[in-house]
Amino acid sequence: MFTPINKFCFLLGTLALSLLVIVNCSSSNDNDNGTTNNNQQQSTTQYFHPPAWIQGTWKYAPLDPNHVGFTYKFTDSDFINISTGGMETSWIQSIKMFPNGGSVEETITNTEYSFTIKYNGTANSQFLELKKVSATEIQYRAAPTLNWTTLIKG
Repeated sequence: MFTPINKFCFLLGTLALSLLVIVNCSSSNDNDNGTTNNNQQQSTTQYFHPPAWIQGTWKYAPLDPNHVGFTYKFTDSDFINISTGGMETSWIQSIKMFPNGGSVEETITNTEYSFTIKYNGTANSQFLELKKVSATEIQYRAAPTLNWTTLIKG
């Protein structure tokens, strides 16, 4: 049996949920065809803005032969993984291939570059933090609690 307070909370919760459904279902999207209202093409979103000091190719060469090496490449507008076989994977393309797309939040300084990719419609995200050690050496980690790994320019 509902007390007056419980009944009020139930009605308030039901009202809030109803408003949420109405707002989400009634919103229109004039950009479904890739054009804006004045028929101009939408601009492409640039997801990454790597600073100049990190642009180039960075390699991880493990001392342990059981570990696989890898290469990261930073351009002025993308972050690319290069496999040991030479296959390049653009993170921009990976985001665009995700059904709902995603967004990138970056932090950029003279010695640090970090970003978090958030995939729309999910709780999934990817994080990468990099810091400059010298002009030919950086360190990275894929989570704030992981140890730093050294990469060499080249």
